[in-house]
Amino acid sequence: MEMEGELTWKALFQRRVVMADAHCHNLLGILRGLLDVLDGQAWPEMVAGAEETRRKLEAASTELGLAIANMGAARHLAPRGEAPRAWAPAPLDSVDDIDPRVWLVHIRLQDAAEIARRVHDRMETTRVHMDAAELLAVLEGDSGGGDDDNAPWVHDLSTSEQINGFMELAEALNLAVDLVDQTATARDEVF
Repeated sequence: MEMEGELTWKALFQRRVVMADAHCHNLLGILRGLLDVLDGQAWPEMVAGAEETRRKLEAASTELGLAIANMGAARHLAPRGEAPRAWAPAPLDSVDDIDPRVWLVHIRLQDAAEIARRVHDRMETTRVHMDAAELLAVLEGDSGGGDDDNAPWVHDLSTSEQINGFMELAEALNLAVDLVDQTATARDEVF
């Protein structure tokens, strides 16, 4: 009977780790696609595509939220090697009670959760900059920038906000690459 419960726990734990990794890969794909689309657009196209940018950021936030939820579920299963029966799991009797592979995956997921928090912060900052750029573009009229589109110091405020949002999105993408690396490693180590 004990063996059956352990297999059930292990399967749940492995499933949560695999699902977290899958959501992180989806997140990375969405951010890459968004960055590629924005990178190839001129300023007026970026303003016109603001709603689509918001939808893609929302999709990325959803994937990130699902990844964090799965990481959290796996981390709550990990300390005792069994599904918790109460809100607070019982304390461990000793360090020897922990399966080393499970503990290693737990630590990787803990690191991944911290990276995920940073990705979330960057994505929210991106959203703020993009929204500010859209609002400023309306207030400025449809000038869309200064005379020299290659010199950021001559652009209107809306263009500066768009550039800041673009830079934050690039940083979110870099962090998402690190996040995928952590979750993929955890996924490989869980089996």
